[in-house]
Amino acid sequence: MPTELVRVIPKGAVQAWVERLIGQGEVIAPRRGPGGDEVFGTISRPEEVLWDFGNPLAPPKEFLLPQTEPLALIRRDGGSMHVEPICDEEPRILLNLRSCDLTGIRFLEQVLGQDIPDRAFLRRAESFTLVSLACTKPCPLGFCVCCGAGPFLGEGFDLQLTDLGDVLLAEAGGSKGERLLEVGEGLFRAPTSEELERRVSLEEEALRSFGEITCHFGSAMRRISTRRVDETVWAAMAPWCLGCGGCNLACPTCYCFSVKDRSVQWAGKPGDGATDAGTRWKDPGEGDLGPSWVRCRTWDSCQYEAFTLEASGHNPRADRAERMKRRFYHKVSAQYYQKDGVLGCVGCGRCIRVCMGTTDMPAVVEAIRKGAWEGAGVREVALHV
Repeated sequence: MPTELVRVIPKGAVQAWVERLIGQGEVIAPRRGPGGDEVFGTISRPEEVLWDFGNPLAPPKEFLLPQTEPLALIRRDGGSMHVEPICDEEPRILLNLRSCDLTGIRFLEQVLGQDIPDRAFLRRAESFTLVSLACTKPCPLGFCVCCGAGPFLGEGFDLQLTDLGDVLLAEAGGSKGERLLEVGEGLFRAPTSEELERRVSLEEEALRSFGEITCHFGSAMRRISTRRVDETVWAAMAPWCLGCGGCNLACPTCYCFSVKDRSVQWAGKPGDGATDAGTRWKDPGEGDLGPSWVRCRTWDSCQYEAFTLEASGHNPRADRAERMKRRFYHKVSAQYYQKDGVLGCVGCGRCIRVCMGTTDMPAVVEAIRKGAWEGAGVREVALHV
C-alpha cells in the first residue's frame, strides 16, 4: 500500500467532502428510497448518503448499463434514412460501491470491450469514477471471498474507502481517485502508522469472518468444462427454477439484452447531433416534426423461453434444463474464464435473495460439484428464512 496514495479524513469532514463532490457532477450513492429501502440513486445533499448499509437488491450496474438504453436515433428525411448515435458521457461518481459491485462493473468493461467493443457502454463507463467502501463485516449471504471480489479490493477501484471508526481511510487506485482527493484538499491528511495497521487488521478480521474458506468454484469449473455433469442433474434442477429471470436482473455481471425500436418525434434540426436524449426527441402527439425512431437496448434474461426463439420458430433452448445449463456454463466454465480472464460471479448473494426456487449460484455449484441435486436442502432453506 503506497502511503503517498493513501489519505484519511475525519468523519466530521466527510459531508463537506461529499458536498464538494456534488459540485463536480452527478453523485450516485446508496440512500433511502421512497419506501425506506436501501437503493442506489442520485443524491442532492450529503446527508442522503448511507455509510452503514446492506447491499441494495438492485445492483448499481443500471447506471452504466441502463434497463432501457437509447442507442441511436433513426430519422427519415424524404427518401433517405439517417442514423445518429446517442451518446451519454456525462461525468458521474458512483460512491460507496461494495467491492462485489465494483468487481461486477470491471467484469462488464472487460467482457463488453472484447470482440466487437460495445462503444455505448464503454463511453459511459469511462465517464464514471468508482469509489468503493470496503466491507469490514461481510454481508450474511455474500461469498465474494470465493470469487476474488472482496471483502477488500487490491485493484480496480478509483478510490477505496475503509471505515476505521473515527476516520475514513482512502486509497487512490489511479488518477481519477487522486482527483477526488484533490477535491477534498484541506480535509484529508496523511495516515498515521497506527491507522495503516488498523486498515490491514480490519481486512484480516473480515476474511476470518467468513469462517473456513473452501472455494468450490474450481471443482465445479472442472466438472462443467469437461462435460462431467450428468444430464440427469440438470433435469433434476430444472423444476426448481421458475424461469422468472430474477437471478439475471439482480446479477451485477449479467448483460443479456434485446433491441427494440421506439417510435418518437424528432425535435431537433437536420444535422443536429443526437447527443441529448432529453431534448432531441419527444413522444408522438407533441408536434409533427417527421417520423423518427429510437433504437433501444433493454435488459432480457437467458432464462426466458423466448430469448433464443428464432424467426423460423425453432428454439434451440426451449427446455428449461438447457437454459439453466447455458447460464451456469457461462458463469462457471473454464472456457469463459479463459476468454474473459475473470469469473462470471462476484459472490454478492443477490441470486440467493431473489430466487424463489433455490437454484441460486451456491446451490447449483454445490450440485455440480457433487454430481447430484438434493433439492432445497437444509442450507438453502436456512438462507431463505
